[in-house]
Amino acid sequence: MILMSPGMSPGKTAEERAAFLRKVGIMEVKTVSMSTPADWSDADVEEARKFLDDHGIRPGEFSGFHSGFGAADEDEYQSAIEHYRRQLRHAHILGAHCVGFNVGLTYRCTPQMWSEEAWGRCLAAAEDLVKEAEAAEMDVAAHPHIMSPLCSVERHKELFEAVPSPRLKALMDCVNLTWPHMFYRTTELVNQIFDELGDKITALHAKDLSMSAVRQNESGYLSVVHVDEAVPGETETEHRFDSGLMDYATILRRLDQLDHDVTVHVEHFSYEKTISGQQYIRHVARETGVIIH
Repeated sequence: MILMSPGMSPGKTAEERAAFLRKVGIMEVKTVSMSTPADWSDADVEEARKFLDDHGIRPGEFSGFHSGFGAADEDEYQSAIEHYRRQLRHAHILGAHCVGFNVGLTYRCTPQMWSEEAWGRCLAAAEDLVKEAEAAEMDVAAHPHIMSPLCSVERHKELFEAVPSPRLKALMDCVNLTWPHMFYRTTELVNQIFDELGDKITALHAKDLSMSAVRQNESGYLSVVHVDEAVPGETETEHRFDSGLMDYATILRRLDQLDHDVTVHVEHFSYEKTISGQQYIRHVARETGVIIH
């Protein structure tokens, strides 16, 4: 089952919860992606679970990433593990679908980003996290990015081979794995992802792509190539931009063929653009004969 799961928190106050229920109704969803604020106690989480249950709403992806996961600095790393320990506890209380985690963000844009040394620390960190996940009876899902040690389908496979736990899953993001040379080959990329990782994909981040060969950055310099995320289905008409190129028809067909539930989270956009992206994905689903809940 494919579950549309926008990022929304129920909050605590009556006003926050009224707004939450209004947005859930407008989006026509019964699953939401969320995390708990730092000041929420376990009792707050238990109360939020009751509220969600009373309204038939299911917590999907539970993700609040910590940059210290896999870090070389021991204090930074232990802070990340403690953070995810809390995430797992709260996700379990809420009955969430999975806990997402990012891999090696501390190495982003450094010479260590794709190094075997950094990757080895991330694999060791994943082994530690999976032990916590097994104790908490929760799935954890690894989130990729080409500017991180988990930068490819091949690295995902290495992760699953190194840490062979049924609790370790993939929080897939096809856009985050689109290297520039694959920009116009997203069908090929999507099929590779599902051919090699499909049984592990438990959640999916949904967005689209735009790319320009020449763009002025904040410093006034021109980029050689610039790839950005875009709202699913959004199209730019200027010659230097192309978007709406992620092959959602293939993504949805491949998701529909899986024998387990997968959440879909249109991420990083305003409320209005999130609705637009979700509507585009629902349109593609209707065109391809796929049901999204």
